[in-house]
Amino acid sequence: MNNTVVPEDPSSDDYKRVLAQMLNRLDTTKPVGTALCDAIMRLWPTPAFEAMVFRRSDRGGNEVFLRQRAMNDTAYPGQWHAPGKLYRHGEQDRDVANRLEEEFGTRIEKFDLVDKEITSEDRGTVHSHIFIVKLAGDPRIDDRHKWFPVSDLPSNTVNIHREIIIPKAARVYWQYPRY
Repeated sequence: MNNTVVPEDPSSDDYKRVLAQMLNRLDTTKPVGTALCDAIMRLWPTPAFEAMVFRRSDRGGNEVFLRQRAMNDTAYPGQWHAPGKLYRHGEQDRDVANRLEEEFGTRIEKFDLVDKEITSEDRGTVHSHIFIVKLAGDPRIDDRHKWFPVSDLPSNTVNIHREIIIPKAARVYWQYPRY
């Protein structure tokens, strides 16, 4: 396989056979890298775990915990979003929640699925599973991890989070405050 020549015509059977052989060699339980992930996302819908953490503000109102993407990120560089992860092959919700704990800097104690949303992005179609999350401790706070009033999100918040994900989760949180 190391010396395999990929045929030039992507519509040819040989091209598809070589690509299938290469993809079958991937360990899909581990990260495949951003470029390959983005390419695969254009082919099939991808499930995502959207982790929404809210708190009641001392000043009144409610706040949501957001994370800022790195400036060199291929998806939404420098934009704020609710922490989330794409599901890897064979993962269950708890597996993804465990991987998300690094973004929060604390253990995820509990999570409840409150809604789902299918969206189209530049990278492809995403099936967002929207969870309200209870953390075991306070989340990390630094330049890229902060609380924001739900009514006053940063102007550079990922649009799908600003318009759909955060409002859906916030409505459930306010109606059934279990956290």
